[in-house]
Amino acid sequence: MSPGQPAEALVVAIDHAESRAAAVGRRIAESAEDLETVARRLGGAMVGGAVDKGEWSGQAGARARSRAADAAAEARTLSGNCLYVADVLRAEGARLARAVINWSDDELAAPGNGDVAAVKEADRGLAVRLREAADHLAGHTDPATRPCIDLSGSTYDDPRAVAELWHGLGPADRARLARDHPELGSVDGLSSATRDAINRTRLRRLLDAADTDAGGDGLAGVAPALSALAAHLEADPRRHLLDLHPDGRAVVASADPDTADRVVTLIPGTGSSLETLDRTGERVDTMCEAARSGLDGAGSGPGAADSAPGAAVESCVAVSWQGYDAPADVTAAGSSTAPARAHAADLRTFAAGLDAVERRDGDDAPHVAVGYSYGSVVLGAAAEDPRGLAADRMIHVGSPGAGVESLAGQRVDEAGVPRAAGQDEVVGVASRWDPVPWWSVTGVLGGRPGTGEFGGLAVDVTEPGSDADSVRSAHSRYFDPGTVSLDEIGRLVAGRDRPGSS
Repeated sequence: MSPGQPAEALVVAIDHAESRAAAVGRRIAESAEDLETVARRLGGAMVGGAVDKGEWSGQAGARARSRAADAAAEARTLSGNCLYVADVLRAEGARLARAVINWSDDELAAPGNGDVAAVKEADRGLAVRLREAADHLAGHTDPATRPCIDLSGSTYDDPRAVAELWHGLGPADRARLARDHPELGSVDGLSSATRDAINRTRLRRLLDAADTDAGGDGLAGVAPALSALAAHLEADPRRHLLDLHPDGRAVVASADPDTADRVVTLIPGTGSSLETLDRTGERVDTMCEAARSGLDGAGSGPGAADSAPGAAVESCVAVSWQGYDAPADVTAAGSSTAPARAHAADLRTFAAGLDAVERRDGDDAPHVAVGYSYGSVVLGAAAEDPRGLAADRMIHVGSPGAGVESLAGQRVDEAGVPRAAGQDEVVGVASRWDPVPWWSVTGVLGGRPGTGEFGGLAVDVTEPGSDADSVRSAHSRYFDPGTVSLDEIGRLVAGRDRPGSS
């Protein structure tokens, strides 16, 4: 057996163990919430700041409530440890895998020259972190005796600092933070599997509060949106809830972006909301598929089988970023950049956190941000921040304006170091029959990427043979399968237009 075979087997084993640990952790977190719901319904639990009397009383009721609460606490501990192990395997496990592969390559080239010390060091680092999880499960650590960590105050809300601190925490500290801060799921810089587990619990509690009127009129108003979000998540268990706000904003990924080969984030436009999340998800999914279609070994969809024996299928994760309150209609959208700027900073920190967590394994996967229609204004406003936007490319589709006047107002966050955006890093995609981009001539929403005044790369996606009748449909067809626009967007997302690309 050559050195390469056990090295490849180790990589596969680590990847499999990481994905299994994350999936089990998320499922156990849901079971813990089921048990806590049982305890609350039995009565005697705090609900919305008041004591729910329930229908059971006496010793039997108290005993049942206690057992349900104890089982929920144990499930939370198991879930936290599984998610912790998944994080460790993704970061330290990846380092070990790379060390072993490098050793294998060196041994094949010149037997006896492999760097054994690097392998031992990586193996030791992985073993130490896994021991922390084992000690926590064995009861050798007590979260109640650990010092309180103010995650926000310690990091000044910098997603990259959050990622650094969170990665260094053991399972006990993580458990305490997750227990005391249910809003933790919306903190950029935590792993996606952890955020999903926390946010799903929070979503269920918000829905329960809406059902019992415990959340007041404000929560009742967003209940339909939260219900639509819950249905969207239930339709595909691979989806990850990466952000959740009680006012009806959320971010959903098609799978775990931390382990993806490529991530595409779509910022939708006018009229979008959690109730239109299925449509947004379909659009960003098609971009992932279009990006993969031109790459060697790519299949036809998420999780597709290899197109040839031994071919590597790229994993592309699609993110639906409904993190802002989109204007309800064209009139509202065309009159102000205020809705875009209100949460543009959230898009910037989300992208920075995604990049910081993904880089923990030492491998940088491309991230492309796509602003569609009014979403282009949000994208441009986010990249206007002096700290930049953590995206390898920003694509403006059917843009009415990017919120800024020119490419000079766009910056990129490259591993925490801001710099000016390059000419081919900001792209304007439009059909000549789409009337929306012409709104940019008013200047209300800023300049349009790809024009001579703005700068950036321009891509004309006018369908062959189309005419003036296309004015009614051109703006809504950019992501339709089989169109020139989708093929071009896929090419841009995959970077096949850049020098040296295939």
